[in-house]
Amino acid sequence: MRWGMGVLVAVLAGWGCRGNADFSDAMPAPVTLTAEEYRREIQEIDRLVFKEGPFDEPRRAALAGELEGLARRMKAASDSKFIAIEVLEIRRLAEVAKRAPDHPPPPMLSNQWMRIRANLFEDQPWFARSPSDLPR
Repeated sequence: MRWGMGVLVAVLAGWGCRGNADFSDAMPAPVTLTAEEYRREIQEIDRLVFKEGPFDEPRRAALAGELEGLARRMKAASDSKFIAIEVLEIRRLAEVAKRAPDHPPPPMLSNQWMRIRANLFEDQPWFARSPSDLPR
């Protein structure tokens, strides 16, 4: 009898977890910021993320500082819940940058930065996507 009840509970639990939950109503509406207003910060972060060479302490500190500055400026400019979530993502990336090894795997920081940048700003031709996109 207990075995039958256990099977029934397991079947009902499995049936209830079909994976079709919709949480879109709980997510804040996305906000797109004007990239031109943040161009200096974006280009400096792009340079620090994509520049070839060692990821030494001054570079780590500069990247973390630029990310923190961007997060502060965005937080002051908007009270959107979406922006608040993205500010947390930027601050998390700043913490990752502070602790990055001298030779991090190339996509370690760049993929996260490009994801955040794409979430926040309309795409621009001056965005860097690799070291070859950086100005000389």
